[in-house]
Amino acid sequence: MSSKLALSSSHQTQFYLGLFSSVAASCMFAFLPWYIHQFPLDQNSGNWLAAQRIVWSCLLMLVGLLLMKQLPLVLSQLSKVTAWPRLILASVLVGLQFWLFIWAPANGQTLPVALGYFSLPLVLVLVGRFVYKERLSRLQWSAVSIAGVGVAYAYLKADGLSWVVLLVAFGYPLYFMLRRKYPLPSHIAFTIDNLLLLPLAVLYLFFSDGVSPEQSHMVTFYHHFPWLYYFGLGLAGTIPMLLFLFAANRLPMSLFGLMGYLEPILVFSVGWLLGERLSAEQWPTYLLIVVALMLLAIDGVRQGFRRRRPS
Repeated sequence: MSSKLALSSSHQTQFYLGLFSSVAASCMFAFLPWYIHQFPLDQNSGNWLAAQRIVWSCLLMLVGLLLMKQLPLVLSQLSKVTAWPRLILASVLVGLQFWLFIWAPANGQTLPVALGYFSLPLVLVLVGRFVYKERLSRLQWSAVSIAGVGVAYAYLKADGLSWVVLLVAFGYPLYFMLRRKYPLPSHIAFTIDNLLLLPLAVLYLFFSDGVSPEQSHMVTFYHHFPWLYYFGLGLAGTIPMLLFLFAANRLPMSLFGLMGYLEPILVFSVGWLLGERLSAEQWPTYLLIVVALMLLAIDGVRQGFRRRRPS
C-alpha cells in the first residue's frame, strides 16, 4: 500500500513539474520574438540569427554538460551507429522549427507561423487521443472545441493554407512522437540535436556575407560587443526549449498540446506592451483561446483537488 502511495506521489510530482515547465517555457518563448526584433531584420538576417542560435546553444550545452560531468552520455549516444538515422531525423525536424521561428518575421511570414502555432495544440490533442489513447475530460473537450472554432475563424481570414502552417502544425508532433518512442533526457536530446545541426550552421556563417555595415549597430546596448547579443540569443533559445522537452515527456500529450495555447496569448501580451494592437477581425480568435485557457485552468484546479483526496 505504501509503495503504491509513493508511486502515486512521485507521478504527481512529475506531473506538476511538467506543468510548471510548460508554463515557464511558454513565458520564455514569448520573450524570444521581442529579443529577435532588437536585431535589424532583412531577408538574410533570419538565416544568420538561426545559425548563431545553434552555434551558441551548442557552446552553452557542451560547457554545461562538461561542468556536470555528463558529456560521456552524449558521446555514448553518438557512438551508436544504429541510432544515427533517428537522431538525424529528430535534429532535422526540430532544426526546421528553430530556423522558421527566426526566419519568418524577417520574411513577412508572421501570420502563417501564428496560424501554425494556433493549430499545433489541436494536432497534439488529436495525437494524444488517437495515437496514445489518452482520455479528455469534458472541460478539456470544451476547451478543444472552443479553441478549434477560434483557429477555424483565423484560417477563414487568412489567404489560403501556407506550407509554413503545415510545417509548424505537423513538424513538432512528429518530433515529440519520435522523442517519446526513443526517450532521452531532455538536455541530452537537445545537445545532440544542436550538435548534428552545427556543421550546417557553421558552413552558413562561414560562406555568408554576414551582417551588413549599416546593421552593425544592431542593439545599442550591444553595440561594442555584438557577441553578447548572440550569447543572449543562445540563452533565450536554449532554456525554454529544455523546459519544453522536459514537459513533453512528463505530461499527457493532450494536456501538453492544450498548454501550447498559453504561448500565443503571452506573445500577444508582449506585443501589446510594445504598442502593437489587434485588428477587429483578430479579436475573436484570441478571445476564444482565452476562454479555452480559462476552462483548462478550471479543469487543472479540479484535477488537483482530486489528486490530493486519496493521499
